Amino acid sequence: MTPRFSAIVPVLARTAEARADLDRCLAALLACDPAPVEILVVDDGSPTPIAAPPPAAPPSAGPRPPVRVLRQANAGPAAARNAGAAGATGDILVFVDADIVVPPDTFARLAAGFAGDPDAAAIWGTVTAAHPHPGVVSRYKNHTHRHFTLAQGRETRHLTTMLAAVRRAAFVAAGGFDTRLRTVSVEDVELGRTLYDRGERVLLDKELAAEHRHRFSLVGALRNDFHKARHHAKTTLQRRLRGDASVALDGPGERRQFRYLVGVPLGVGALGAALTGRWALSAGLAAALVGWESDLWGYLRREEGLPFALACVPLMAIERTTVAVAVIAGTVDLVRGR
Repeated sequence: MTPRFSAIVPVLARTAEARADLDRCLAALLACDPAPVEILVVDDGSPTPIAAPPPAAPPSAGPRPPVRVLRQANAGPAAARNAGAAGATGDILVFVDADIVVPPDTFARLAAGFAGDPDAAAIWGTVTAAHPHPGVVSRYKNHTHRHFTLAQGRETRHLTTMLAAVRRAAFVAAGGFDTRLRTVSVEDVELGRTLYDRGERVLLDKELAAEHRHRFSLVGALRNDFHKARHHAKTTLQRRLRGDASVALDGPGERRQFRYLVGVPLGVGALGAALTGRWALSAGLAAALVGWESDLWGYLRREEGLPFALACVPLMAIERTTVAVAVIAGTVDLVRGR
């Protein structure tokens, strides 16, 4: 039987650019062949309410699915996705971020994926290498996400909801997204880990790649990294204390995270030395960081050339310094909570 897909798009549109991204997101969903049975836009308290109808579908898209707009007081993306899931009628929930433009064959690939692995609870995808904004920070963040996902195996212990499909029954059994996380955080990663811990299969389709249109500023990227790393550190430590299987270092994702953390002192040292004028030491530590993260740096160089890869080295050091502070904050959160 052909699965019935419900597309769920949470959005908090504070700017004209965010609304334009939402328009592109909805237009791409409407142009998919086959299309989902419905699209639910969950307006998480946008200053100006999101209004239906959405942008018109291209003439070649065929009958377009209904689009419903649900509005709630700002409660965060986790609560918005849960609200969308509660209002959806499909048996597979497809979570799509409002700054994502999916490819036309998205639901065809998802249907084939679930048919080929009927016991899979979730299938998620990655992002395209190309990014619509020319800024180094935006391109760097997009590339690091793609690099991390491409390093995974077919079966994973997490997922990200830029583009992720979850069977409704598995989603309900897992308790949905953790609504205690009110900002952009690791609520999607946590859902994937919960599914894995429950014995469910979470699959990555590396060929399912969508355009990620989010424009990152340096401050915005660091704020995002801090929130995610803080919550990730706390929840990972909680799992380690319980001895959960999802944090064992026998999966590609977990090994990559461990490699990242080992490189954090090099990034902190390189930035600290630069800020105190010890340029030779800073350059040496930065070179050591590049050597340790040679897989990532090599990927950046292959994708965009040597000048771009070199421009990313300071970002790598700043990013890892932020993560170091976030890990300390997450550890404090755990200790205070216990």
